[in-house]
Amino acid sequence: MTWSTRLALALLLAALTALVAATLSSREPEPSYDDVAAAAAYWVGAGQAQPPRQEGDEWETDVARPDGSLVEVTLGRRLELLGFDEERGRGGGPAPDEVRGRNRARAVRAALAFSGHGRVIGVEREGGGAVEVGIRRPDGIQLEVGLDHRMRPLEVEREDLRDE
Repeated sequence: MTWSTRLALALLLAALTALVAATLSSREPEPSYDDVAAAAAYWVGAGQAQPPRQEGDEWETDVARPDGSLVEVTLGRRLELLGFDEERGRGGGPAPDEVRGRNRARAVRAALAFSGHGRVIGVEREGGGAVEVGIRRPDGIQLEVGLDHRMRPLEVEREDLRDE
């Protein structure tokens, strides 16, 4: 290898090293669990935040309000609000987006037929008439079965047990 080739490779390596160093130093530090919990409680207004969980660049935490309701709060890297999902309503009863009655029974039958046995932990309305059924299987695995407006299965996602 000639000295000019070696020099060109050395300069290229130096430039790449500088680029990586600049990229790493410009990243914002990850927020602490305490920061995430405090931000979630702030967005809800009142309540006790449960331990946060990180999923990619997003944070999720449940906040239990004094009235017994529970809200799942999703935050971004800068602790900005990305999502707000009522998990339980006042007094610990069903949340406003919880499906009830005949539609609930129909959704549960369709989800269990698709995923197998398990205990239903929630049936929520989603956008466009879709429904999401949360199921905890006997082996402890938690699934979310997405159904379309005709109660046909769209997808099954395995969920973290700390998510509910």
